[in-house]
Amino acid sequence: MPSKVKVPRSQRLAVISESEIKERLSYFSIPRKLDLDIGIDFSCELLEDDSPSSKYFFVQAKGTKHFGKYWRRNIKKTTITYWLQQPSPVFLVVYEENSGNCYWLSVEDNRKSLIEKMRTDSETIQIKIDRSHILEKGKNKNGEFIRKIEEDIASVNLIRGHPQFIGEGYVKRLPIVYLSKGAVVNIKGNIRTSMLYLINHYLLNKDIENAYLLCDFLTKFDKSHYDHFVLFGSINKFLGKREEAKKSFEEAIKICKRDKEWNMLKKPLDLSIEEIIALIEKEMESL
Repeated sequence: MPSKVKVPRSQRLAVISESEIKERLSYFSIPRKLDLDIGIDFSCELLEDDSPSSKYFFVQAKGTKHFGKYWRRNIKKTTITYWLQQPSPVFLVVYEENSGNCYWLSVEDNRKSLIEKMRTDSETIQIKIDRSHILEKGKNKNGEFIRKIEEDIASVNLIRGHPQFIGEGYVKRLPIVYLSKGAVVNIKGNIRTSMLYLINHYLLNKDIENAYLLCDFLTKFDKSHYDHFVLFGSINKFLGKREEAKKSFEEAIKICKRDKEWNMLKKPLDLSIEEIIALIEKEMESL
């Protein structure tokens, strides 16, 4: 008796599309299919000289019988938010069954417009792809796409506060770009963290001169954290610079007194702001 079970054409096209896209990606990367359907189909690692590069990007695969002048789809805002939150860039790739071509779109290129559209009341955002960017089948045929992946990796890292030079070899370049407010906050936060690591490194190695220079810079660079000034006060105290130490401790206390949210947001085991001020005052008394 013949089976009455039918496999929908849309389901078959989805499988074919993923297979076609994965084949093309395999010429220059290692694509790994993700098990869960969460808005991303492949996690890919770029290859450099046939070796894994530790440079990653994501691909969402789609399929259509006929692409037309444009491919349009309404994508849930939750999916787009997920794309924009990824630590690596996301690309949307559409396979056209009639022509056998694959067309791609950089989500990172559209970050600003997508964020603006998030403010609308609709639960979806329309994504439109034209035929200008083709994912080719074959070796050494996707230079444009690879360059775009590397640029988008740098862009995502910048947004997350990790600026980097672009290019391989001895000579590299630094893109000159306008930074978003979020990127500025993240970069400043990472500078602060990096500086504190370096200062403590120098202190552990008894290199007081460099610890002093960096901590002095940090108190000028970021005046919003009391711990910079406490650390600088301690360094000055060790060096016998009593007046500098006193000024630094006093500034730390001022910052603490301005913080009206510390006690509300601190964890149960953290010191209260009053306890922190008392410890700083004790340090001042020992000068």
